Amino acid sequence: MSTLGEKLNTLLENYLKIPNIRACAIVDNDGLMMASSITQEEEELTIAACGGALATAAERIKDELSGGHHLGAIVSSEQGEFIFTRAGDQAVLISLAKPGSDTDKILPWTYIVAEKIQQLIDLENLDLSLELPKMQDPQKFNFKLVVLGDEAVGKTSLIRRFIEKSFKQDYKSTIGVSILNKTYDLSDSVSVTLNIWDLAGQAMFRNIRKTYLEGTQSAVLVYDVSRPTSFENISHWLDELQEPMRAQSRFIVMLIGNKIDLDRMISLEEAKNFSKALKIPYLETSAKTGDNVDKAFGALCYHLIKDSVK
Repeated sequence: MSTLGEKLNTLLENYLKIPNIRACAIVDNDGLMMASSITQEEEELTIAACGGALATAAERIKDELSGGHHLGAIVSSEQGEFIFTRAGDQAVLISLAKPGSDTDKILPWTYIVAEKIQQLIDLENLDLSLELPKMQDPQKFNFKLVVLGDEAVGKTSLIRRFIEKSFKQDYKSTIGVSILNKTYDLSDSVSVTLNIWDLAGQAMFRNIRKTYLEGTQSAVLVYDVSRPTSFENISHWLDELQEPMRAQSRFIVMLIGNKIDLDRMISLEEAKNFSKALKIPYLETSAKTGDNVDKAFGALCYHLIKDSVK
């Protein structure tokens, strides 16, 4: 039977078949290399450069991605686009894409590989298939998504940024509900259509929200990193989700800390620990600048379909 190290290397070799991936590595929380792989098509000098870049990146792991369910960071360099992705509690996946690559097209594969790494290392599931889904035949998915959070945390602005790629400075609270649709392409053949329900955050709408929550399959909980009370109230929003969560065999929840363009009052570490305790993914965004907005909704789409893609 293959060892854990052999299985990790096989998984990385399969990952390298994805277009535009030059090199990849798995490192532990101390930055020590557990497995690595570089595409055979790279020239000898380039291989040395990629290997050195991976080693340098590994040294940054403790500072860049410590703990929690943080979904990753992207850093541009001369060698290409580095994608750091948390792969469970004990490892981080480092991906090096070719310079100028569209990382949004790579991230769905990155999440799939990170999920398999977690299964292998954290859950010791050595019988896990190391093959990646083909995602070649056209596959379309549809989900109802609700966006919840206190008033003025930026829910509507996040949705507008995701759908329209725009931001409006003037604030107008949502009255009851606003419903929009957005199709997100995870790959050339896999698309996810989100029926997005932007629910008003005021207490007066609590009873009405119960009706709007019926039939939902996923939720994004949003708080403002500059307003501690909005973070504290996430637990109350989770309470509102209990009934729809029980009604679904599988329900995906994501936590988003918005307004990172402002002075934060909630530390990244505190938010990560909170999301880890809840066992839900966490990402920080700025609806104003657009930072991480597409990545957040893309990650949500991946989590919704990861057990269904072929």
